[in-house]
Amino acid sequence: MSKQELRGKIDAIDNEILRLLSERAELTSQTIKFKKTHYDPVREQQIFARLEEMNKGPLKHKHIATIFREILSACREIQCPTTVAFLGPRATFSHSAVVQKFGTSILEHACPDIATVFDEVEKGLAIYGVVPFENSTEGVINYTLDRFTTTTMLICGEIYCDVELNLISKESSLHDIKKIFTHAKVLEQCAGWLQENAKGMDIVQMDSTALAAKQAARTKGGAAIASKLAAELYGLQILEQRVEDYKDNKTRFLLIGKEKMPKTGNDKTSVVFSVRHEPGTLYRALKSFEKYGLNLTMMQARPSRKSSWEYVFYVDLIGHEDDPDVKAAMKEMRKETIILKIMGSYPMALR
Repeated sequence: MSKQELRGKIDAIDNEILRLLSERAELTSQTIKFKKTHYDPVREQQIFARLEEMNKGPLKHKHIATIFREILSACREIQCPTTVAFLGPRATFSHSAVVQKFGTSILEHACPDIATVFDEVEKGLAIYGVVPFENSTEGVINYTLDRFTTTTMLICGEIYCDVELNLISKESSLHDIKKIFTHAKVLEQCAGWLQENAKGMDIVQMDSTALAAKQAARTKGGAAIASKLAAELYGLQILEQRVEDYKDNKTRFLLIGKEKMPKTGNDKTSVVFSVRHEPGTLYRALKSFEKYGLNLTMMQARPSRKSSWEYVFYVDLIGHEDDPDVKAAMKEMRKETIILKIMGSYPMALR
C-alpha cells in the first residue's frame, strides 16, 4: 500500500477508536448508581488482568496499561471528579505516584507538607490523599507512620514508584551546565554521579525536585536532578538518564481515604498496636500471626510519645481484615494489647 493508503486506514481505525471510547464513556456514566466507592480496585484489577491476557502485541503490556489507565481516569471524571491531595508541588515523586495510580483526569491538591495531605482528606476537601511511607534505601517516613495513630483515615491502596533521577535542562549538552539545582535527599542519592560528572559546577539545594526543575527552566546554564514528569511539565530535556547511585530505588506511597476497600483476593492489611509493659506480651501478641498462618511483610517500632520507653508497633500482613484467619488473629491480639487499630485493608500493588 502507498503511504496515503496506509494513513487512510489508520485514520479509519482512529475514527472507530474514538466512536468506541465515546460509547464506553456513555456506558460508564450509567454505572455510577451501582458504585459504592469512588475507586473500585477489584474492577480495575479485573480490567488490567484481562487486557494483559488478551494482548498479543506488538504493543507491550506497560503501554496498554498506560493507555487504559488514562481511559479509566477520564471515565471516572465523567462519573464523579476525583480530588486527590499529595505532597507538592506538582512534578514531585508524590505527584508521579498520583498519576501512576489515577491517571491525569483528576482534581489535584498539591499540599506543602504531609500533615496537610492528611488534613485535606479528613476535612473532606479531597477524596483521597497520597503520602510517602517508606523508601527501599532510606526506610520509613516517620511522620507518616506516626500520623496513623491519630487519624481516622484508612489506607485504601499502595503505590510503588521507581525513584528514577535524571539530569534535566533547557541546554543541549552537559558541557553547557554551570549550576545544578537539587533536593538534599537527591544530593545524597546521586553523590557518586555528581562527584564524577559535576566538577566545577555550583550545586544549589532546593526544597523539592519540582522546584529544582522550575528553577532550572528559568536559569541559563542551569539544570536539575528530577523526574521525567518534571522534565515534561517544565519543558526540559533529559541530558543524562538514571543518575542515581542505586538503581533499585523505590518509594512506597499509601493511598488514604474514608472508604473501606473490598476484598480482591490479593490484599494487604496494616495494623498498629501497643502492648502492656509486661514480660512476654509482645511475644504473645505476635504469636497470633504465626498461629493463623499470616505472613508479615513489614514491622516497625516507634516511641509512643505518651510515656518514656514505651512503643507502638506497626505491621503489614498478607490478607484482608474480613478474612476469617485475620479476624481470628485480631481477636486474640486484643487480649494482649492496650491499643489495636486496623489502619486499612487494600489491594497489594506490584513492586
